[in-house]
Amino acid sequence: MNCRTIVRVALTVTGLAAVMNLYPAAWGEESQGTEIMPPVQQNAVVQTYCAGCHSDALMYGGLSLEHFDAMHAEPSLAAMLVSKVTSGQTPTVVKAAAQGPDPDATIQGFMKTGAMGAAGNGVPDKPTQVAFVRALSAEAAGAEEWHSHWDEEPRKQSRTLTANIVRELPSTKFAGVIDMYRLILSCRVATHEGEIKLAWANGVPDEGQPITVAVDGGVPFIHKVEGGKQQGNGTNGPGATVLYPGPETNMPFPTKTLTISNLFPDETVVFPFENLSQTVRRELSMCLR
Repeated sequence: MNCRTIVRVALTVTGLAAVMNLYPAAWGEESQGTEIMPPVQQNAVVQTYCAGCHSDALMYGGLSLEHFDAMHAEPSLAAMLVSKVTSGQTPTVVKAAAQGPDPDATIQGFMKTGAMGAAGNGVPDKPTQVAFVRALSAEAAGAEEWHSHWDEEPRKQSRTLTANIVRELPSTKFAGVIDMYRLILSCRVATHEGEIKLAWANGVPDEGQPITVAVDGGVPFIHKVEGGKQQGNGTNGPGATVLYPGPETNMPFPTKTLTISNLFPDETVVFPFENLSQTVRRELSMCLR
């Protein structure tokens, strides 16, 4: 069953009607120049147009939005969503457009070829799209700094610590587009399972694309981007790859930098591990060597 079919099965006519009833308030606020869509309406948009592909089962882009809560949105996740729905624009660009002479038309122009219709469930109308991306852009503030949080897993009597950050680079392939890289570190305390995952937007590297990864400026190793373009695999899905643990290397936990090159041609991105707080580093080191 493909992503489009899953969405159509999951969303009933009654459910859609309930979701759409949330939108008029957002339209009214938008007409008065309000930039922020209330969290409950953001959640409705995400569940209707995004969570079918970015689900626990499919994990497109290495993430699930089934449990997205705009009240507690991670800045790096909000930034990635902005990039996806605007075909490669950044929250900074959206915020600047919102101050321009015709903000709604400019922002809507960004979204003409965005990802909101990928689930096959149509798209929200223009005022709702604009209000949604403005809200996400506000929530993305500070995305290029490390953020961390604990997730409780009552059934497993465990907790998972996650830290994440994004970096932005001008695309070498598409003029006026920004390639966005998101790094996610996680540690499940009960089992001491750790993971370092790289996700990206908006380009699609070739399956098996070899990239180079260097820890603290050391000798780089080769990592192949796997996951499948057409179907998520319940772990990563297209749009993400697990750097650690992996068969290619016994990659150590970086102390200063993690440098990744050639995910997209001639692009090198550096993640600043020296800025990760000592408290978070110590907790993550329970799982990451």
